Amino acid sequence: MVMTPSEHEEKIRGLVRSHASSLVNVIRAIEGKYGEEGKELARQAFLSPSRQRRREPSDPSKDLHEFCDNLERGCRVTHEWTRVVDEPNRVKYIFSKCMWAEAFRSLDAADIGHWFCDTDEPAVRAYNPKLGFRRTKVMMEGDEICDHDFFVEST
Repeated sequence: MVMTPSEHEEKIRGLVRSHASSLVNVIRAIEGKYGEEGKELARQAFLSPSRQRRREPSDPSKDLHEFCDNLERGCRVTHEWTRVVDEPNRVKYIFSKCMWAEAFRSLDAADIGHWFCDTDEPAVRAYNPKLGFRRTKVMMEGDEICDHDFFVEST
């Protein structure tokens, strides 16, 4: 059976919600038994830079665009975005849809879902320490969009 695009999107949305729900259940159980300290320990493990490591960094501008191309591949089925700036030393996005934000917010667990957002800066810095990241709007926090600004840090 071939799925229509809307059926495929609903299937992905269901999988995202299922994974989000599982994570929320685990973290809430840890939080229930060990309090904020246990939850924070789980958060730190989730954000561990070792999850983000890659080969040796090369030219920062090249790495910036390689990182962003990988980001787009990883977000293809769960996000909608527009690349609003595409320069040699800067790439900026406006994300208008994030299934993860939808799922965690519907579970009243944006605090846990925000961990996914919190990986953005460590991921880009692990890719190349000369890269930077800024964000001023976050859907997980209730904003209409997320703005992701990746850049080569000036020396």
